[in-house]
Amino acid sequence: MYKDKPKFGPEQFTAGTDIIQQGDAPDKFYIILSGEVEVVDQPPGHLEKVLNVLGPGDYFGEVGLVLYSRRMATVRAITNVSVMAMDFQTFRHWVDSSPLVTDEINTLVAQRLPPDDALELIEEALPWELTEDEGGTAVETAEHYAPGEAIIYQGAESDKFYIIIEGFVTVSHTGDDGREYILAHLTSGDYFGEIGLLDGSARIATVRALTPVKVVSFDRDTFRRWMAESPASHEEIRQTANRRSRDTGMLSLPDEQT
Repeated sequence: MYKDKPKFGPEQFTAGTDIIQQGDAPDKFYIILSGEVEVVDQPPGHLEKVLNVLGPGDYFGEVGLVLYSRRMATVRAITNVSVMAMDFQTFRHWVDSSPLVTDEINTLVAQRLPPDDALELIEEALPWELTEDEGGTAVETAEHYAPGEAIIYQGAESDKFYIIIEGFVTVSHTGDDGREYILAHLTSGDYFGEIGLLDGSARIATVRALTPVKVVSFDRDTFRRWMAESPASHEEIRQTANRRSRDTGMLSLPDEQT
């Protein structure tokens, strides 16, 4: 098994596992792809209290990274859980990549802090200044699409990787007969756009918003760098790409089924 600790990539936790523990130093930010977690306060000498339950498309772990503080609560898997995790530096790049992302994370932190503390702590913590060796942008921004709007088009250049935060999309492929075939419906926590980025090929499907949709997108160079640095993440995302390419009947590389 790989022993690397991915800067960015999928991670799995079994039901009952503490993903982060109250009092620990913060190291990662998480987007839930599938399953549910509970946010638990564990005050010394008292019974623990469940503060919130989160599901696909929800974030957690941002408070400690924003405030440079130890974890304020434990996050425990209720079911088996799959997440997309990003390390501290990657999270910083994301927040610095767009005022919209900064505002969204600020709002989320404010919601999860005691009201009297939130504004003062956030103003002190954001925005960050990147050092010279941390330069680069990891995520473009949070993006919104209206029902019926295409997010990616079959045949277009592959330039981004997407994670759905809210809403539903359809994935379709136009065959040689000119007919459009619906391959899948994806929703909060699902990701798409990985095939072309892994293979250097054009898009093999169109992804269109079925409802109002919110996604976060990662640029091509950053995605490829993360995959090169994290073999375990690369393997898991490659398996998803292989399955989806077989669904379209297309092979993007001569030596691999993709």
